[in-house]
Amino acid sequence: MPGSLPPLSQLAVGLAFAVTLAVARVAGATDGVRIIDAHSHYTEADAEALDPAEIIARLDAAGVSRVVISGTPADLALRLHAVAPGRIVPFLGVYDSHLDKARWMHDERVPERAEAQLAEGAWAGIGELHLFAPDAGSPVLARLVRLADAQDLILMLHGDAEIIDRVFAIAPAVRVLWAHLGTDPEPGALAAVIERHAGRALWIDTSVRDPLIAPDGVLLPEWRALLEAHPERFLVAVDAFSTNRWHRYGEVAAAIRRWTADLPEGLRDRLLFGNAQAMLSGARASEPSEDR
Repeated sequence: MPGSLPPLSQLAVGLAFAVTLAVARVAGATDGVRIIDAHSHYTEADAEALDPAEIIARLDAAGVSRVVISGTPADLALRLHAVAPGRIVPFLGVYDSHLDKARWMHDERVPERAEAQLAEGAWAGIGELHLFAPDAGSPVLARLVRLADAQDLILMLHGDAEIIDRVFAIAPAVRVLWAHLGTDPEPGALAAVIERHAGRALWIDTSVRDPLIAPDGVLLPEWRALLEAHPERFLVAVDAFSTNRWHRYGEVAAAIRRWTADLPEGLRDRLLFGNAQAMLSGARASEPSEDR
C-alpha cells in the first residue's frame, strides 16, 4: 500500500470524533438534502493525495451521508470502511490497475482471487466491471455473476444492454447496479431494458451523465418522463473516478442537487438517497446511520 497512508490505529484516534458527529454535520451541510453516492472510487493515486480523513471531509462538505467505494487495488476500499463504517460501503474491485479494465474478463484467475478476497472482508458488492457485448459470453463474467448471486452481493456493471441481459440470464435473482445510464444513454432504450427485466433487482445510476440529461442544470423533458415512469429504478452518483474528480466532489454533488431540485419531493428523495438505501439494504458492509 502507499507509504503515505497512516496506520489505522493513528487514523482511528484522529477520526473518532469526526465520524461520531458525521451525521449531524451532513444534515447541516449544503441545503440539508442528503445524498447517497452510489458509485465512486479510491485508487492508489487518490490515496497518495487524499488520506481517509480528507475523503470524509469531502463527503461532509458535499452533504453525502454514504458512498459506495470500489478500490484499485481492492483493499483501499476497506481502508476507508475501517475508519468510517457507517459512511463507506466497500465494493470489491477486481482490478490491480486501470489496465485490467480491458483484460479482466479473459483472466481465469480473477474469480478464484475474488472469492478469496470476499472471504476476508465485509464487502457489499463486486465491481465496477467494464465489459461490452463482444465479451458477454466470458466464462470469467459468468463465474463472478454466480459468486455475487450466491453471496447476495450487488454487481456494479459498466456495459451495454447486452451485458445486462446476459447477467440476468445467468442469475435472474442477482442484484445489479448499471452504471452511467448504460453506455449509450437514451430514454427509450433504457425503458426497454427495464421492461425486459421487470421484477428483477436492477438499479441504474446517473453518474457522469448530468450534463447530458440536464444541460445547464435543467432536466430534459424526455429524461424527466423516464424517471417519473420508473421512480424506483434510478439513483444518483458522483463517480469520483480520479483525484481531480475528488477535488471537485462538492461541485458535482451540487450539480446533482440542482437538476433534481425541480422534481416532486418524493421522486427527488428516491433519486438522491431512497433508491440507494433500498439497494444497499441488507448489504453485508452496509451500516445505516441515523440520518436515513
